Amino acid sequence: MSDEGRVDGDLDDGVGEDETGNSPDAVEEEMSPAPSHFSRLAIEGVIGVGKTSLCHLLAERWDAALVLEEVEENPFLAGFYKDRQSHAFQTQLWFLLNRYRQLSEAGIQQDLFHKITVGDYLFAKDRIFATLNLDVDELGLYNHVAGILEKQVADPDLVVYLQASTGVLLRRIADRGRAFEFSMEPAYIDALNDAYNHFFFHYDKTPLLVVNTDEIDFVAERADFEEIAAQIAGTRRGVTYYRPLRTKEKASLRDRGRPEKKSG
Repeated sequence: MSDEGRVDGDLDDGVGEDETGNSPDAVEEEMSPAPSHFSRLAIEGVIGVGKTSLCHLLAERWDAALVLEEVEENPFLAGFYKDRQSHAFQTQLWFLLNRYRQLSEAGIQQDLFHKITVGDYLFAKDRIFATLNLDVDELGLYNHVAGILEKQVADPDLVVYLQASTGVLLRRIADRGRAFEFSMEPAYIDALNDAYNHFFFHYDKTPLLVVNTDEIDFVAERADFEEIAAQIAGTRRGVTYYRPLRTKEKASLRDRGRPEKKSG
């Protein structure tokens, strides 16, 4: 997607007021209400970026239903990370069909008790992995099947793409300690990261919020999470790039804005 037609194309560095006119302090102190302008939210990002963790936090925060990718249920995944060429097609086809089943069931069984559904994947992103891992013949068959299924899956109302540098992704992958991920090659994660960035630079099917997560920890730091939640709630159209301040930097700004205590 070209820069034409993008909204908020300049990177928001987290300084000053947000889209609602609140200062960073207000974002931290006031929890963002559940948004009413979308009902289906997809959180995306490369392996290890924290999309599933953010989904759980948002679901708790907004009393939302969850649709989570069943990664560890894929019987071909462990073999894929050991020998990608031999197991790529089976792994990819399993994910494609399972994601289709999940989203189809979520659409049919509309949750009457939750106004928002949060998922940790976008159905269309499956093509990122397919293009990166399949050979020409496999990709041709995959594209045929995927093209049929995509027409039957509803797009989310908003997509949030969590970005991180490859070094940060590798550290987070190591920290969570999934056994089947130990054999991942850093070069593969780097290539996947580039492919994700390319995909979402050209993505224009729904409103998109791109969040740089290198310097934050929305799992450990509640203020970081509330800041992201407020940004999600305030995103309505186009493409918005957002780079949150580090927690220490935000604390420094608060301290500088407070009057000094007089001694005596």
